[in-house]
Amino acid sequence: MPSYSTTPLAAFLRFTVLGIFLLLGTFCYAQETETENTPKAIAATDSAENDFPEISFLTCAPGHEIHRLYGHTALRIKTQDEDWAVNFGWFSFNTPNFVMKFILGLTDYSAAWQTIGIFLYDFCRDDMGVTEQCLNLTPTESRKIKAALWDVMEKDGYKTFDIPLQNDYAPTRKEQVMGANWTYRYNFLYDNCTTRVLDVIQWALLSEGERLVFPELQNEKQFYTQRGMIHEFTVQSPWYELGQDLMLGPEMDEKHRLSDMASAWKNWIDGEKPKANEDATIFLPTYAQNILEDAYVRDAEGNQRPLVTQTTDLTPFLQRKADHPAIPLTPTAAGWLLLAITALVSFGEWKARKKNAHPNLKKAWRIWGNALDIVLWTLMGGTGIILTILTGWSQHPAVDTNWLTFLFCPAFLIAIALRFCSEGGNRTAAAIMLAAATFTLVCHFAGLQWIPTAVRLFSVAVGIRASMALAQNVQKTPVLSLWKSWGTWFFILAYVALQLVSLRLF
Repeated sequence: MPSYSTTPLAAFLRFTVLGIFLLLGTFCYAQETETENTPKAIAATDSAENDFPEISFLTCAPGHEIHRLYGHTALRIKTQDEDWAVNFGWFSFNTPNFVMKFILGLTDYSAAWQTIGIFLYDFCRDDMGVTEQCLNLTPTESRKIKAALWDVMEKDGYKTFDIPLQNDYAPTRKEQVMGANWTYRYNFLYDNCTTRVLDVIQWALLSEGERLVFPELQNEKQFYTQRGMIHEFTVQSPWYELGQDLMLGPEMDEKHRLSDMASAWKNWIDGEKPKANEDATIFLPTYAQNILEDAYVRDAEGNQRPLVTQTTDLTPFLQRKADHPAIPLTPTAAGWLLLAITALVSFGEWKARKKNAHPNLKKAWRIWGNALDIVLWTLMGGTGIILTILTGWSQHPAVDTNWLTFLFCPAFLIAIALRFCSEGGNRTAAAIMLAAATFTLVCHFAGLQWIPTAVRLFSVAVGIRASMALAQNVQKTPVLSLWKSWGTWFFILAYVALQLVSLRLF
């Protein structure tokens, strides 16, 4: 799997495709109420030999909110006197420049210790059921996990909050939350709430000469892609899924076995900085839950014991509300509608070009054709701005290489003006649009990158309109004479420059 930077092979291929185009013509807020309360010495070593924390793996089901569509992961640390949920998904929407940082992949997350009451209360509000898997760890391993997680809190200090819990059946009580000042660079695929929890479990086992094994996955033949895995959780949010597919490149389409993903981990506890590498990890909460259910712990002598001793639904009272798409019109339906409109307008424009057609009819279809082209080019150019920012500057994984930047390029916004002031620029833009639309379809069917159905339909519509623009006045304006037009060279230079930006060469 490629890393963040564009690989030389990808750059060479993109330069080659770009050359072909040119020859053809022409992108948790918590109410922070600091208190003076001092928490108990949570990390203190348990005094009694038989008194050690019970560690459980908590999995929150997918929620309704966008940032909770994939669920959540935490660890439960329970002793005779305390009961905490520890998670690495602590962030605030009120962070300065949050939206821009999120777009550029500069979002920092932190860790939080929450009493189990506030943890369950928080996720139940979004219909997120919580499942607990009790882990079969040794006392030493349990203590190590607890100490390692508390070290995160002590590294840069923490803030303490008292969150009131209200209900109709009991008086209001306050539950405690501690948020660490320490942060880490959040990475959806390689470093998130799930990967960090799995890593600390693996680290504790390995430090005692034990490791996780997955007998049920030894003979697996099925391959998974990261894109396919996240699609399982975006079925009820088709427009969000489309936006995600537009931004995520071919790295998401690499095939992996679950056994390899389950075995991959990064020793961040001992200072190894997590980063994207050749090994994809289990990054989704429910996948982690299912894999741990059948996992075993193997010691140095080869003895095995089940990792999970008991699985419990902590929210049996929760009745999840049905999900309904926010917009009844799906992207695929919108794509078919756009293609039908394109075919109708193009056919009418073609019929109106006949010599015996009425002048008013010609004018009317020309207006409709120009209006449709402006809509298409605005969508291509506007989306291209976002993709160029992502491929050119974002640190998000799987966005540095994206074959869709040929079709969605900001240069097509310039084509709108060239349509009315430069015949050479207009036809050059149309030729590159036709090549880009064709290449997008080739990318999908050749397996270079998975392209959503809506985008494939959009590509066909763009190809039809580009062909109409190229066919207009083709006999009156020889192709070779277009190279003498200022509009031709202006568009080519703009298109090439923006493609170089997306390659991170500027």
